Amino acid sequence: MIRMKRGTSTARFLLAWIMLLAFGRHAVAMSSGIDQMFEEVRKNYYAGLSLPQQQQAAALKERIQEFNRLLTEDRQGRYRDKCLYLIGQSYHRLYDATPTAEYLKQAQQYYRQLVHELPKSPLADDAQYLLGIIYLEEDPSQAYLEFVKVGIYFPQGDMRPRAEEKAEQLKTLLSSQKATDKIGSTSSAPAFAFASGSAASPSLPSNTPKQAVSQEKPSGLNKLRDIQHWAGDNYTRVALYVSEPVNFQRHDLPAEPKIGLPDRIYIDLKNCTVNPSIASNITVEDRFLKRMRVAQYDPTQVRVALDIEDMKSYKIFSLADPYRLIIDVQGKRSEPATARKPEEVIIPKGSQTSTLARQLGLQVGCIVIDPGHGGKDKGAISPNGLYEKDIVLAIAKRLKQTLERTSGCQVILTRTDDRFLSLEERTAIANTNRADLFISIHTNAHEDRNLYGTETYFLNLSNDKESARVAALENATSTRKISDLESILKDIMLNTKINESAKLAKTVQRNVITNLKKTYDKVKDLGVKQAPFYVLLGAEMPSILIETAFITNKHEERRLLDKNFQSRLVAGISSGIGAYIQQMKQFANVGGAR
Repeated sequence: MIRMKRGTSTARFLLAWIMLLAFGRHAVAMSSGIDQMFEEVRKNYYAGLSLPQQQQAAALKERIQEFNRLLTEDRQGRYRDKCLYLIGQSYHRLYDATPTAEYLKQAQQYYRQLVHELPKSPLADDAQYLLGIIYLEEDPSQAYLEFVKVGIYFPQGDMRPRAEEKAEQLKTLLSSQKATDKIGSTSSAPAFAFASGSAASPSLPSNTPKQAVSQEKPSGLNKLRDIQHWAGDNYTRVALYVSEPVNFQRHDLPAEPKIGLPDRIYIDLKNCTVNPSIASNITVEDRFLKRMRVAQYDPTQVRVALDIEDMKSYKIFSLADPYRLIIDVQGKRSEPATARKPEEVIIPKGSQTSTLARQLGLQVGCIVIDPGHGGKDKGAISPNGLYEKDIVLAIAKRLKQTLERTSGCQVILTRTDDRFLSLEERTAIANTNRADLFISIHTNAHEDRNLYGTETYFLNLSNDKESARVAALENATSTRKISDLESILKDIMLNTKINESAKLAKTVQRNVITNLKKTYDKVKDLGVKQAPFYVLLGAEMPSILIETAFITNKHEERRLLDKNFQSRLVAGISSGIGAYIQQMKQFANVGGAR
């Protein structure tokens, strides 16, 4: 009897252990399935927000059903707070698109349910804040109470400062008996209407009714023809190519880690349609730019959205011939620790000079050389049919070899063969490679074939007609467009290394002229000039453009074909760059000794 009892007990124990293991495996499998299910629905939810208004409502209703199914399936409640929040958001957005009282009531219900059931959720204070937003127009007194509750219920919540600001605004307005319409104007920018482009604005739906938009597409609209992008570890450039000059609005939204959203930039192109061949969802998945979304938001407006990890800052400017918008974005990612570059200036960490060295570009380890033109863009043509694109490529290759030997720096060519590169791509190559110097090589040209000489340019505004003519030549545009570009430059010059570029240009120009005069006569120094060159626009490092000689002058045409002349020219450029690096090293050493 005893043995049988022991055997029975052991058998029961083993059976219980087997059942426990099986239940554990089942629980893990269910957990994994819920994770996958939530992630899929969440992705579909945010993808649907970029759809045109007419399609958004149907997509949001589908997501509401899916999130409700998740609430039922998620028996452990792991995603309950997120589901309640996103259902509330969905109803809130539906109301924003179609102001129906039932939608607003449902949004309130799910926000309150989240606040009461799961007050410890990091989304609870967001839900309470959104309740205040909902009441702003209809009942400002109630809105005031809802905002005050954020500080009472969630004193440590990250929405408390915003709620207190709203409450203070409402208190002032209510006490002065101002119209409630003005109260509504203080609400935050909606996530998909973008009343404001402030990065500090939270991603919230608006409760302002929208007017219906005609389904018919008017004729004579601009067209978004193509999109290109170039991305690096902490920089990305996106080019939007349009058929005509386009009016646009830009909006940025900060990251929302609570619900897995990165930083976002939205560009609305007015009176525009999108080329059907452009994909609506472009996955990039590099370390910085994650994806781009494109949609015909309404019959006369195209929306382009960029999802970016750790955005620090961005700027947008337009260029002509062809017309395009350039979006340059800087990230917060720090440079990974690597071996010291050969010509890097060693400066004590933490010193004031160390910061200054990084800002001024004193650490030179990577140089990008840009042979101008290429492919279908022949550049200037000599009297005997010599193409600028071929000459500058030969010079650039020689310069690369010389710099690698003399400076020890890494040297990169934007092109190594006869292929076309857009001007914005050339600068992007330098930025994505985190170059320390950018050197663009060209030959000059003029209707007056007696003109000759060498000159070096850096990016800046200029009233000089000859500089404008050269810039127009290299930009493949008109002098009239150069005046348009100067207005753009005013917005971005603060981030351009003008002073360092000017120093580099002077040093290179001086060394080139000195070196050429040792061997050749009739070497004319045209000096250092400044002009708005597209190819230098947005460069994050000291950058110059060298007009080596006039290809339209027969005498200098022959010299440009001469390998000895090319070698002397390259030696002058190389020694100029070397002298600039030494100047920066001396400056750093003097500063570090203080």
